[in-house]
Amino acid sequence: MTLRKWINTNINKFLGTSFTMRETEIMTLGATFTLIVVAYLLMYNVIFPNI
Repeated sequence: MTLRKWINTNINKFLGTSFTMRETEIMTLGATFTLIVVAYLLMYNVIFPNI
């Protein structure tokens, strides 16, 4: 089993859905990009002004 398929089956089990591997990859990339943006904004607005 490839890593893509393992991630897809675990997400489908956890959420109780039947997403395809492509849908799971799009959601994973979107979530990763969102986390990067949130971390960047947090550093820029909260941490660096207080140094």
